[in-house]
Amino acid sequence: MTKQMIELRHTTYDIRYTDRGAALLVVLFVIMAITILSLGFMSRSDVELACGENMILRTQMDYLAESGLEHAKGLVLYPQDVASEYWTGAAAQQLAAGSEDYYEVAVVRDDSDPTDYCNYIIDCNSYRMKAGQEVGRCSLSGDLRLDPCIALWTGSAAIIWSGVRINGDLYCNGTLENRGAINGDVFAGALTGTIGGRHKATTDLSLVWPRITVADFTSRYSTVVITSSSLSGVTLGPYSNPVQVCYRSSDLVLAGDVRIESMLVVVGDLTIQGDRNIIVAAKNMPALLVTGELTIKNAAALQINGLAVVYGRTLLGAGGANLTVLGALFTDDGLAETAADSSSSANVAVLYNGATWQPTGGRTGGALQFDGVDDYVQTPNSLTKLQVANDYTLSVWVKPASSQKDWAGIISKCNPSGSTNHWTLQFNSGSPKKLTVYHRDYLPSPKSWDTGILLSELAGAWHHVGIVRSGAVMTSYLDGIPRTTGVWLNSPGFGDGHLNIATDRTPAPGYVYGGLIDDVRIYNRALNVNEVYPPVDGLPGLIAHWKFDESGSNAAITAAPTKTAIITWSEQGAVQKWGQAAGAFFRSIRRD
Repeated sequence: MTKQMIELRHTTYDIRYTDRGAALLVVLFVIMAITILSLGFMSRSDVELACGENMILRTQMDYLAESGLEHAKGLVLYPQDVASEYWTGAAAQQLAAGSEDYYEVAVVRDDSDPTDYCNYIIDCNSYRMKAGQEVGRCSLSGDLRLDPCIALWTGSAAIIWSGVRINGDLYCNGTLENRGAINGDVFAGALTGTIGGRHKATTDLSLVWPRITVADFTSRYSTVVITSSSLSGVTLGPYSNPVQVCYRSSDLVLAGDVRIESMLVVVGDLTIQGDRNIIVAAKNMPALLVTGELTIKNAAALQINGLAVVYGRTLLGAGGANLTVLGALFTDDGLAETAADSSSSANVAVLYNGATWQPTGGRTGGALQFDGVDDYVQTPNSLTKLQVANDYTLSVWVKPASSQKDWAGIISKCNPSGSTNHWTLQFNSGSPKKLTVYHRDYLPSPKSWDTGILLSELAGAWHHVGIVRSGAVMTSYLDGIPRTTGVWLNSPGFGDGHLNIATDRTPAPGYVYGGLIDDVRIYNRALNVNEVYPPVDGLPGLIAHWKFDESGSNAAITAAPTKTAIITWSEQGAVQKWGQAAGAFFRSIRRD
């Protein structure tokens, strides 16, 4: 073999050796790439698995925190289940015992508006305990609104006058006229005036009158019997262990400086006189139940903390009566102002449809202005009061509008239904219009007697009108001067019924008076010419005297649902929960 052949063979061998090594390197590189890619896929799978577990945990904690908000919502709506006024929260709460999931709740009332007791701020934190560590923590905050929240419920048509402020919602079973301030929704058949909320139909309110009866409470709780008809300068209660009810079986007067820390039950009328009368309800109990009327006299004050239920009317004296309610007032026969009778008869006269006080606009002090549309004043039905079957004297200052409706009444005594007059001082239907006196037609004599006083003589200025009956002799006086005298055999009618001021026997719009009236006096005897004018105090025989010097009353009624969440009973005697918030909603929920 030649030397050249040997060298060629060695070269060929080297070339083959080199090709095999390169292939091995390629294989190694492929294996490494596959390994790296596999490790990347494995790592990514672990991350995605962890992310998925975290998302599940976060969702579970979100649901748990929302459940905590609903827990608080239920207990704020029904605080009968908690010892405090409302549920203030708790720690380490669980939906299922033995689980690793917990939530904590804190509840506070939103007091940013001191007149709003219906908003609550709820914070809820949820978490999972792992090896002593909190993981997956979720924090939610919600603003809860109790709605609707009834501050005032009236079972008849009503006027909210200028001295009344309602902080909350109002229900009126009829037409509501607002001249005051209503900071809430109104559920009423019809509404005039502006309000702070919305007007809704009464059918939109899913809330019924609370089933509260005397027997419900006097038969289930011990009673502290009030034997005196009048209380002053005393404190009753608190009675918490056992719970007791203060009970009066007939009319009651709170005459000042009376504090009752319990439920007060009055079978009859409750009258408030004097200042600093306070009723504070025990938890889950009403503050007040009155089967008759609640009357707050001039310059008297009553403060109620809780739910007050009045089967009759709630009457506020226009001479500075003051009512403050933190809770709710349910008054079936309505809320109204009254004019004081300064005679010994103390006849209550209720204002209807918003007659306006003119504290400095009267002939002697103040006066009452009637719009000639529907305003009038009426006393309650009575069999014994304001009877003038024989001699009598009517004395009144008037400043009438120049136009009056036919038979517009100034003073009218009528039967309970208003179908018949007993006696009346009114304008007639003629032209020109005159003042006439009507007596019920018992005898075949004229029904009306002409005073001789024309509307045109009275319109636009203050004048005094006096009517005197002595035996069968009638005499009219204008500003103290006799105008007409004559025999009229028809005697005034008598019997039970109302006395109306500024309307005839019925307060229908067709018979109301327009203008000012001041200083109405009624005597059950005939005054002589020197006694008629000028009117003076201290004369005998005075059975009614409305000075109309008042300037109005004040009421502030604020809805506080947790203060009126009470325990009542079904017909079968089963315990039931009642609260004047028919529902609740979260106005906002945010993640902290």
